[in-house]
Amino acid sequence: MRGITTISFLLLSPLGVLAAPTASSDNVIPSRVLEARAVVTPAPCQPQLNPPPTEQESAERFEKFAHAFLETKNLTEAFEYIDATYINHNPFATANGPNAALDALGPYWGSVQITPLRRTFKGEYGWLNYRTNYFSEIVDWYRMEGGCIVEHWDQGEKYPRGSF
Repeated sequence: MRGITTISFLLLSPLGVLAAPTASSDNVIPSRVLEARAVVTPAPCQPQLNPPPTEQESAERFEKFAHAFLETKNLTEAFEYIDATYINHNPFATANGPNAALDALGPYWGSVQITPLRRTFKGEYGWLNYRTNYFSEIVDWYRMEGGCIVEHWDQGEKYPRGSF
């Protein structure tokens, strides 16, 4: 019996190799599921320092970020507004920089159900208030410099009161 098993294994092994997915030219096994989840890392935002953007220009850039981040959930587009020196003040963040944030958000952001509630921009700060199926209600607070997001807070943040 052992001999038959060995012979069967030797005869069928080549078929298993033929049935296995083949690697593409860059040695990555293609997968529609992985491609659908892939987040392309954009180049970091290039700050506009001379002259610096007006508050209105920064507000417009923040609005584009917010739309991509919350409404279309396109992290690649959203992170075009994140500076390479991005500081994440979340105590659970493993590192600063846009790549660390993309690594944390990328695997699940597409499946998060998001209900945008409100957003505000004033001076160099922007706030996003939204509800998710994972984390309940969230207030993200961002600081912009040169038209790029350079800092983020989201631990127990409160939406600003009063009129802007």
